[in-house]
Amino acid sequence: MGILERMEYTGCTCNFKTYSKSYKLKKRIPNAIEDMCIFPDTQEAIVSQAQWDRVQELRKNKRRPTKAERQGLFSGLLFCPDCGNKLHFATCKNFDGKQDHYVCSSYKSGRGTCSAHYIREDVLRELVLERIQAVNEYIRGDVEGFQEEWLHYRRADQERDIREDQKRMEQAKKRLATLDVVMPRLYEDYALGEISKEKYKKMTSDYEAEQERLKLEIETTEEWVEQRQAMGDDLDAFIALTKKYVDVTELTQTIVNEYIKKIIIQAPDKSGGKRRQKVEIIFNFVDEVEIPVLAEPMIAESTLGRKKTA
Repeated sequence: MGILERMEYTGCTCNFKTYSKSYKLKKRIPNAIEDMCIFPDTQEAIVSQAQWDRVQELRKNKRRPTKAERQGLFSGLLFCPDCGNKLHFATCKNFDGKQDHYVCSSYKSGRGTCSAHYIREDVLRELVLERIQAVNEYIRGDVEGFQEEWLHYRRADQERDIREDQKRMEQAKKRLATLDVVMPRLYEDYALGEISKEKYKKMTSDYEAEQERLKLEIETTEEWVEQRQAMGDDLDAFIALTKKYVDVTELTQTIVNEYIKKIIIQAPDKSGGKRRQKVEIIFNFVDEVEIPVLAEPMIAESTLGRKKTA
């Protein structure tokens, strides 16, 4: 396991990180995270959970150099909304920068299962830079107004979730109370010979499984408190980001990674003699907030030429 993969840096303790197929074998195999035993907050954290999660996401989208020894600025971040796959970066030594582009990985020169969703990197670079500049200006112009607007959108979702959680919790508690009455009666019926041993064991097993499920469901309703705290953390992190990059005039790999979670590239509309293509930019920390300056798709527009792109 590499240094950047160590969850212990978030302040937790991880047990059962590896396993062996046989006690006779010395080789240890890494366990999946869901199979580990993780104890949070057992030591001082070096990085926050959000930072660690972001690093893992970036490692998953690690860029590979092309034969032309150039890497796409947005490689690993572009997604096709039609098939769900990523867009691949395409270049060659004979290309100048304006010819570098991205295409859907399912396209395969027209032989695949999806259209190309072709977009040039210089066009995308310009769109993303424009959106980041607009977001920075918008937030710095009225930080308190942005906070209120952000909380307004999140609060509406939060209040709806809380109502649904409370309703589920009430139903789960009522059912648990019913089971607390049913279980002793079931034993009495078995003891009196009114039901068979097999039926008693089957019903007891089913009721116990239901009890565990209900207890877990009740516990999950408390998560909204943690989510509310996380909302504030996300908001502060995004505002800090806009203060860190006051005057962005050129995109770098670091800026892209810090701002952008993913970008959705729609198939172009070629009607009316022009090529219009929607580009949806999803930001880190505030990806679920429908504030127009953050969430409205951008449009890449050009006059159709001879080159065919799907």
